[in-house]
Formats: sequence, structure tokens, C-alpha cells
Amino acid sequence: MDTDMEAGAASERKEGYSLRIGVDGAIIRAADAPHLYYGLQTFRQMMEQGNPVPSALIEDWPDTAIRCMNYDLRQTYSKPERLVSYLAEFARFKINAVLIEYEDKFPFETYPHLVHPKHALSRASFEELKREAEEHYIEIIPLQQCFGHLEYVLRHDRYKHLRETEQSIGELCPSREESYELVTGLLGEMMDRHPDSRYIHLGCDEVYSLCECETCRERFEGVRERAFIAFLNRLIAFTADRGRIPIFWHDMLAKCPEEELRKLDRRGVAMIWIYNGRNIEAEVSAIADKFRNLGVGVMGAPAVRSFDWAEHQNYPVIGNRTDNLLQWAGTAEKLDFDCVVATNWTGPFSLGVPYGVFETTWYPMLLHADLFWNRSGGVSETFIDRFLHAFHGIEPSAGHTKLGNYRLEDYYDMIPKLLDEVRLNRDYAELIAVMRDYETATDRSRAIHKYVYRWELFPGDAAERRSLLNNYQRNRRDREDVRPRMQAALERYQPADMASHFVLSRFYLHDYLERTIYREIGMNMED
Repeated sequence: MDTDMEAGAASERKEGYSLRIGVDGAIIRAADAPHLYYGLQTFRQMMEQGNPVPSALIEDWPDTAIRCMNYDLRQTYSKPERLVSYLAEFARFKINAVLIEYEDKFPFETYPHLVHPKHALSRASFEELKREAEEHYIEIIPLQQCFGHLEYVLRHDRYKHLRETEQSIGELCPSREESYELVTGLLGEMMDRHPDSRYIHLGCDEVYSLCECETCRERFEGVRERAFIAFLNRLIAFTADRGRIPIFWHDMLAKCPEEELRKLDRRGVAMIWIYNGRNIEAEVSAIADKFRNLGVGVMGAPAVRSFDWAEHQNYPVIGNRTDNLLQWAGTAEKLDFDCVVATNWTGPFSLGVPYGVFETTWYPMLLHADLFWNRSGGVSETFIDRFLHAFHGIEPSAGHTKLGNYRLEDYYDMIPKLLDEVRLNRDYAELIAVMRDYETATDRSRAIHKYVYRWELFPGDAAERRSLLNNYQRNRRDREDVRPRMQAALERYQPADMASHFVLSRFYLHDYLERTIYREIGMNMED
């Protein structure tokens, strides 16, 4: 750009800035401190490239007002000091909000019996998290589940009677006044402890057992959406009357008849989450129109990690995730979404299996940051080279010389092969390499549990036994080599017992088979 140009419209836009670099130095112009901060982040990244910074005039602003990451603390999660430190990294890439689902990791004072005895945030850690967010112009949006996904509450004997049914261990009965008193008590403390948060997320997704209890069937005439909206409206009123903007997940109302949807309190905001599919734009457009036509606001939520039909993921199923993010970027531009959250789930629910480790999700998280700062920039195809350079210190020429051409979704295949080139954030690359080694030793190699049925077909056959024994010995040797390395790698990020939880989730089946079927058919390491 012409360096004699004066800073123009960018510095007047929301979060816009102008960065002028010349022979005498650099000048950043912005309307206020947050806008100036983003200009500094751009200049910092240019300085970190290691080459002389060229003269330029950069005028820049975000296409999405609220660019949000997600801390899900329900399953295994990072040490508190890391949760705090990652906020600065988010801000470096111009993220300005984080949605936090604390669950039993929140330091409740009114409900101390709901606080996890080992892994809840201390009051000091919680306050430090808030201070660091403010320091980096990041807004915390707390998420307090209010209807479904309340396993951490309804598992307690004192609250079991509030379940919709005995079997629905995570879902409240909306007909009981005590249900409303419980969740508004939780919400009240959550809002009080986040006095600077404009928003409160009510959750309210996947409430599958609605109208299964007799009282609800009679009261709401068996209409599930009617039961849902009646309870949701009370929650919206409770939070909106206290000056917060209440958000709820959209899914329970996605197919709601219009006559029922018209009863919804317009002060709520529907957060549309769609994580897979070939036609995100059409799906989101239909749902957004449905809410907007009634005067209800909408927000968006792609996923940087979700179920993807694989609980033991270890790292995101990246082909699905890049496709989801790219489709959402185009959709958000067309529908003019002001807030888009990169959901990053640690498991399907709190009693489930952990999907993977937060630290393996930096690649799709920063793709999200890139796409929703500049939704129409057409730069996604260059992202992998820019990420490798900025995040790992790998020159694009080095990566391409060693591996040839690669695509956006190739990161998790590539980074273990580029360990010798990594100059920054090597511990993340090593963690991914350990997870790849685990998969090679178990799911991706000839794991014996896939072949052992042959012993039923050919009992006592020497060739069959030799084949099984070869697979068993190779699998066990490689698997046992990975176990201590996985534990050690995880302990960089997680408390030791939480790391052990994750390792157990990956090795339990193999250890169980070792104690039972392998021993029964006489497998050993000595033959």
C-alpha cells in the first residue's frame, strides 16, 4: 500500500485500526484502547516473522463483532494457570470473548455441595481468570445449564426427585417449582460472580425427556415445545430482568410449530449450533429466519471439536471441522451474524468419555479466529502455511520441501513429521505425535481384538496362533511404550490425576482384554 496515505475509515469502525509503517517507525490509530490493542497484535505478528517489516498502511477491522472461544470444563481440562495464560494467546489472534461452561468446576458459595472436591477452580484462580480476560479485552460469557445436561446436579440424592424421570439423570422436570428455584439460584450466583458480563448462557439443549412425567403430560397436553418454552420463558425473564442478555441453544425449538414459537420471550437470543452437514447455509438460514421473523436474535456456533461419531478422538476430526468452519464463515457473512462461538467440547456429557485434550485444538481454533475476523477474505487456503509459521516457527518452504503440497485438513498428519522443523510451541506438536503413536499402536494397527474371533474358527491351529501372537506382541509392545509418554505429555497441561483419567479412558479396554481374553487364549510376550 501507499505509505503516504492517511489512516481512513478503519480507525472509525468498531474495533477498527490503522497501522502505518514507514522508515521512521510505526503509527497505530484507533478510536479507543481495544481497537488500538488489535493494531498492536498485527504489528507484533509482523515483527515476529523475523524479516524486516516493509513500509505499509494497513486498515483493518473485524467482520464479526463477537469472536468467541469456548472453555468446556466438564471432562478433563487444563490446569487453571493454563486456562488463564491461554487468554493472552486468544487475544493475540483478536479473539474478544470466551464462553465458559464451568459445571462443577465453578467455585459455588451458595451450593458448595456441587463443587468438585478436587478439580474446581479456587476462588483465587477464578478471580485471576476474570482479571486476565479484562486485561486482554476478552468478555467472559458464563454458561449455566438450566434444563438438560445437569448430571452434576441431579446425580445427588437431594435433587433426584427433580428429574423428569428416574432415568433422565441430567434433565429437570419443568413442572416442579423447586426446579425453577434451583436453577435460578445457580444462575443468580453465576451472574453475581460475573458482574461485567453482558450475557448469560442458559444452555437448554438436548432436553430429550420432556413431557415424559405424568404431571408434564397433563399440564402441557403432551406438547414438548410448549413445556420447553414455558420453562425457558421464566429463565429469560429472570435473567433479563437483572440486566443480562440470555442466550439459549436452538435445537429444542428447531422444529417448533409457529403457534408455539410465538409464545417465546423475545428478550432471549437463540444460539444456532450445527456441527456437520453439506448444506450449513440452508439449514442455518431456515432456523435464523424462523427466529428473526419473530423478533428473536440469533448467534452462531460451529465446532472446532465435537462428537463426529468418535468419542476417542485424541484430537479433532479435522476434515469435518475445517468443512464446518468454512461453511459457517460464508453463512455468517451472508446472514450478518454478530457473534460466532467456536465450541470446543471435551466430551458428550459429564458422565461420558473425554474426546481429547484442549491443547490439540489450537489449529482449528485459530482457523476460526482467522475466518471470523475476515469472513470474505478468501485466505483460508493459505491458513495452514501461515499457522505453521506463526504458531510453530516453520517456514512454508521447509514444510513443502519435506512434505510436498498439503491442504488445510492435513495438519494432524503433518506435524509429527515436521517435529525437527518446529521452533515454537513444540510441546503441542509432541503431544499430537504421542496421540498419533497411540492410534498406530491400537486402532490403526492390527490390534488383536479385531482378529481374535479367528481362534473360535480355528481352535488349536498353529498358524492361526502364530499370527495372533505376532499381532499381540507388536500391539502390546508399542502400546506400552506410549502409555508413560502419554501420561508425561498430559501432565504438562493437566493435574496428574486428571491426566491419569484420560490415559485410563484410552487404555482401559486394552488392559481389560489383557486380563481376560488374551490370558484365556494363552497370549504372552515370551514366545
